[in-house]
Amino acid sequence: MRPLDFLGRIKIKIGLVILLAVATAFAINEYGRSLGVVASVRMGLAALLSLGMVQLLGRGMTRPLREMAAAAQTIAKGRYGMRVRATSRDEVGELARAFNAMAADLAEVDRQRRELVANVSHELRTPITGLQAVLENILDGVSAPDLATLSTALAQTERLGRLVAQLLDLSRLDSGARPIEPEPVELGPLCDQAVREASLARDDVSLSSAVSPLLGVHADPALLGQVLANLLDNGVRHSPPGGLVRLEARPEGPGVRLSVSDQGPGIPEPERPRVFERFSRLDTARAADAGGAGLGLAIVKEIVELHGGSIRVADSPVGCRMVVDLPGRTTAMSDAPEPLGEGSQADETTVAPTAPEASGGEEPLTGAADAVRQSGQPPRETGDEPSAPSEDDADIASPADAPGVAQAGGKPASGYVPPPLFPRPDLPETPRRLLFLAAAVGLLAAVALPYSRPGLGIALVAVAAGVAVLPAARHRITPWTAAFGLLAYALVAVVLFRDAGWLIAPMLLAGFGLAALAVSGGGHGWLGVIRGGLSVALAVLPLPWFLAAPLKGVNRRQRLAPVLAGLGLAAVLIVVFGLLFASADAVFSSFVARVFTAPVWASSLPFRLFVFVVFAAMVGAATLVALRPPVEPVTPNLRGHVSRTLWLTPLVALNLLFASFVAVQITTLFGGNRKVVETAGLTYAEYARSGFFELVTVSVFVLAIVAVAAGVLAPRGRERWLLAGLLGLLCGLTMVILTSALHRLGLYTDAYGLSRLRASVGAAIWWLGAVFALVLVAGGVRLARRGASWLPRTLVLVTGLSLLVFAVWNPDLRVAETQLHKRGVARLDVQYLSDLGAEAVPVVDRLPEPMRSCLLNEMVIVSRLGGSEPWNGWNLAREHARDLLRARPLQVPSSQRCQDIGSPGT
Repeated sequence: MRPLDFLGRIKIKIGLVILLAVATAFAINEYGRSLGVVASVRMGLAALLSLGMVQLLGRGMTRPLREMAAAAQTIAKGRYGMRVRATSRDEVGELARAFNAMAADLAEVDRQRRELVANVSHELRTPITGLQAVLENILDGVSAPDLATLSTALAQTERLGRLVAQLLDLSRLDSGARPIEPEPVELGPLCDQAVREASLARDDVSLSSAVSPLLGVHADPALLGQVLANLLDNGVRHSPPGGLVRLEARPEGPGVRLSVSDQGPGIPEPERPRVFERFSRLDTARAADAGGAGLGLAIVKEIVELHGGSIRVADSPVGCRMVVDLPGRTTAMSDAPEPLGEGSQADETTVAPTAPEASGGEEPLTGAADAVRQSGQPPRETGDEPSAPSEDDADIASPADAPGVAQAGGKPASGYVPPPLFPRPDLPETPRRLLFLAAAVGLLAAVALPYSRPGLGIALVAVAAGVAVLPAARHRITPWTAAFGLLAYALVAVVLFRDAGWLIAPMLLAGFGLAALAVSGGGHGWLGVIRGGLSVALAVLPLPWFLAAPLKGVNRRQRLAPVLAGLGLAAVLIVVFGLLFASADAVFSSFVARVFTAPVWASSLPFRLFVFVVFAAMVGAATLVALRPPVEPVTPNLRGHVSRTLWLTPLVALNLLFASFVAVQITTLFGGNRKVVETAGLTYAEYARSGFFELVTVSVFVLAIVAVAAGVLAPRGRERWLLAGLLGLLCGLTMVILTSALHRLGLYTDAYGLSRLRASVGAAIWWLGAVFALVLVAGGVRLARRGASWLPRTLVLVTGLSLLVFAVWNPDLRVAETQLHKRGVARLDVQYLSDLGAEAVPVVDRLPEPMRSCLLNEMVIVSRLGGSEPWNGWNLAREHARDLLRARPLQVPSSQRCQDIGSPGT
């Protein structure tokens, strides 16, 4: 659990933990003082809870450090696969991410080391074996030491020498023993020389060089020549007979771009990232003589990166195209380059034994212009074609200027730059219409909700919010999410038919949670259900970053910032000069007073603005949740093999206790009132009242025991059946106890009638019975070794349906009916009944006068049934109550007669 991951400073987290601990201790102390608890007990309890809070929050803050310590010990043993969970955005999270990157680099280095040893051994063994065979044949007299035999031995020796030379080159480049000596190099002669040397390898391949005039680069000429030689050699060796290898050089941004194209088989796109690895070959079965040792491109990559450049394999319609970008151009080209073609000023050299036909599709080169010495970083690549530099490119620092990046000599460029206090999270792209949709829903809520009773306005806002979020959540529609969404709207629709505030509030809260769970797409586990229900509320934290992009776009398109700044400046000037004019002239002062007198509606404007912001933010947060991938927190695996004695004895004892209690309950239920009076000295109603709350509490504890046993114990073999049997028996006995609690509640209701509390407890008992039935089914499924991942979402659906059925049952109406039926007219609790919602008006309307008018007058005042309802507060129960009151107008009985009606206490 890491609730403080969104903060970007460890010291802020520590301060917040200390503040919460102090606040907890203070709250516990003050609450205990109000209850009269002894000071020592208050202090001990406050210290205990404060330490628990510090432990809870501090564990999440320090967990990456513990994971890094364990991972470091694992890496020290040569195993590099362990990683640290880096979710926090503070310095510890930065350290964890750096640790993961370091571990990945170490794993890659170890892999390359192993492959290098294996490849070097293989590459050295081949020429050594060939040379050994030649020498053995000479010594054994099989072959004569003639010119052909010695030429074979020499070829193997030369191959061995080339391999060793390439390995030495790589070693020098890696270790920095081969420093670069940059100087201004003119690319035209260098490219011509490289083309002439490469043309000697094959007579059936043509080579051409196209270089912009006067183009140069600041580089090491020897190393740059080696780069060109390797790339041209690869192109020549892989080209078909009669093919063309083309070398091009042109300006690109502040640097130059070199490209070598051939007409060979090309490199498949999945293989391109690894062609620059050492000993890498596309065809692993190919002989080294035919394709080299696989070190040429690795050497090229090292040289190019030493110069601060980059190399890649670019897309090409035919063959392969290698692109090298180098910084530090020594000759600047014009801003509007001309393509190279016939009549251009580019230097082009072609070397071929025959004149091949010009190949089409060549990319135009860039012409020359005024010379301006420049140096900088290589351009950022988004494709093969050069892109025009944007205004933002001037502000991009080179890699050497980045904070914390080592420069020459191994010294960092600057100190460590900590992350911001509120780092920007990883967010999806903001939809274009989100601002409009969120503003529309917020405006509807600001108009329909403030200063109105729960009714039609809430339902309309809920429908509008769903329509606004639906385009982003369409990909989340599954049978589960559809069921959650429909049930959420059904719970919200209760505001149209019920008036009782105590009933509407939990319905709206449950509807919001179900809608959030539907939008999030989670709920496969218990933690996923909890996080899914809170997902929209949690998404409010990154909402400013999510809405920043469209707001910036609107500002750029509409130039809102200058307009707002101008309006603000105008307001300041008007206020300053207006006050001066008002002080100078009494007539103008009275005119200003009349102009700035706030109308009546202005008093509600602040609250309406608040409602607008809340509901617009809710739509934005729900859209963000819908666009993000579903988050399923990983439940820690606490299951393990525990000694059977440790759980068998308490479960058997608990089952025996429950069986004894159930036997007593059955005897009592069949014995009736006489049995209770003889054994407990209580009436049946008093006996019933003394038990059902405790029995409900027992059932909740049993659920906790079953959850702990299922989450911790992992029995094997026959122990699985034994544990399942004991837990199943415990659940079955608990369902009998729930039946007893429901029977007790029924007995008490028969004597005294329903109340809101008794109705709620009865609904809770039925819900617990359904939960235990689901638990028994899930236990049987798990015992059959099938998954029970459906249980969390099914329990959510059952809970939502239970709430909906309870609302449809109309508890306030049932309370009024049972009170009137059980207590009679003479013993009615007028004060309690007058607090019921408008649903109870039809029942009270059946009372005789003057009791009817006395009670309904109180209900009209409490439920505000006098007068008409605005459109946004329309409610069926209140409308029906007003119709009844209009059909039979109330009398005006004397206050003395109303005070004598009924008796308190329900």
